[in-house]
Amino acid sequence: MTRRNLAIVKVGGSLFDWPELPGRLTAYLEARHLTDNNERAVLIAGGGAGVDWIRRLDQIHGLGNVAADKLAVYALDLTAVILAALLPGSTTIDRLEMLEPAGETRAITIMAPRSVLGEIECVGAAPLPATWDVTTDTIAARIAVHLEARTLVLLKSAPLLDCATRHDAARLGLVDPMLPSVARLIPHVEYVNLRSGHSSAGSCRHDGRLLD
Repeated sequence: MTRRNLAIVKVGGSLFDWPELPGRLTAYLEARHLTDNNERAVLIAGGGAGVDWIRRLDQIHGLGNVAADKLAVYALDLTAVILAALLPGSTTIDRLEMLEPAGETRAITIMAPRSVLGEIECVGAAPLPATWDVTTDTIAARIAVHLEARTLVLLKSAPLLDCATRHDAARLGLVDPMLPSVARLIPHVEYVNLRSGHSSAGSCRHDGRLLD
């Protein structure tokens, strides 16, 4: 695997209550592979209802930013396991050293990010701010930058206007406010409304939009 062929694919938590998610996600990944069979996709699951519950507990009990952030990242490991259950035959990794061996198989790779973020910080990266403004969008971007991935894909439930930039998407609340700055070193960021039944040509599959 070469890093320039790596795509980090964030599967939005808003998609987890959609019965069509397993089939539509599998079809999307197959379409990407047909377009570029050298690309290696690694999935990161969004927090969904699990993180929403922690946010609600924070509002009720005042957990504090650090505790709430830690719990929210733990929830991402849980949703990674849930996503793996939805995609039979997939493999889940939770350390960077597992990435290369997983790439030798044809199984869909899902990354549980909690320990991976710790590894990245151990080699000198500043921790992401402990704030609700940081979501799995930015966590996936941080991992993509560290791995020197060519592409970050954000699979979402809402449409985005043509020609929107990363900053436009943040202003509209479709990605988190930190995403544009953290993702600035990623050559290609794609925004995809996976719930759309329409496919578009070129690199913008399934109503995809390139965020430049």
